[in-house]
Amino acid sequence: MRDVNKLINVIKSLDVNEIFNDEIIRKAIYNNVWFTEKNIADAISRVKNLTRPENMCEIAALFPDKNERSKEIAVVMSGETPLNNFKDFLYVLLSGNDFLGKISKDDQFLLKAYADALVAAMPELKPDIYFVDRPIMGFDAIILDDNENNSAFKDYFANVPHLFRHRNLGLHLIKGDENQLDLEKIAYKCFINFGRGEHSVRNIFVPENYDFQPLLAAFAKWEEIKDHARYFNNYEYRKSICLVGNVPHIDNGFVIIRKSEDMHPNVSEIFYHEYESLAEMLTFFHKNNDCDVALRFLQNL
Repeated sequence: MRDVNKLINVIKSLDVNEIFNDEIIRKAIYNNVWFTEKNIADAISRVKNLTRPENMCEIAALFPDKNERSKEIAVVMSGETPLNNFKDFLYVLLSGNDFLGKISKDDQFLLKAYADALVAAMPELKPDIYFVDRPIMGFDAIILDDNENNSAFKDYFANVPHLFRHRNLGLHLIKGDENQLDLEKIAYKCFINFGRGEHSVRNIFVPENYDFQPLLAAFAKWEEIKDHARYFNNYEYRKSICLVGNVPHIDNGFVIIRKSEDMHPNVSEIFYHEYESLAEMLTFFHKNNDCDVALRFLQNL
């Protein structure tokens, strides 16, 4: 059985800034056009928060009766955002299980660098952590994101314990009384990782007749995002569709905000949805509050 207390102490001792050094960051950015220094810095900040000792102890406490024989948990890594599957990696190890990562060509360096540093500090973990770039097999359970790229995997692994994780819709409730700092936090969630991340805001719920000007003022601080060629190409394309199709929208020069019943905006778009009753929306958000499905899945194995 794994000594989880030792694992927590070893993780605590790791220097995250040294692991994710300039060379590793340069490789990651060169490898994936959507990775930027700002987005990687955000991911590193999340790693630091998740690996705080009190947080790790809280996670480990959810697995008091660890199996004498650890299970091998396969994780098909998405590579959509920097260190996107770090949480899965940490959960698997703290639950006493072994990690088998199907590495993504879009994020080949960051999580692998962390795992290498962890194994160097705790060599007994070496046989418990694998990264492969070939088809995976021989595992006990699998975690993968439910998207078009993984549709073939879903059919193939339907008969083994699995978590096909749906993409977060990126919902955020705006009450209308937010101050400037509140709006800047919303803007951060809208634009970090170009709106493509697990924690990104892509759908906002606003009161009827909401005044968007204060929110747009907060958005203005992210104007530099239009210097990213791939993002700006998306923006210009979405803008042209709105103009040609006479679709009502708000355009601040780098993001399209429009009313929609759909919940799946494209990159450079934010959909808004109007509501009448704040009480009903609070109830809705409470019921649909995102839970940590990976953690629950591992608990039930």
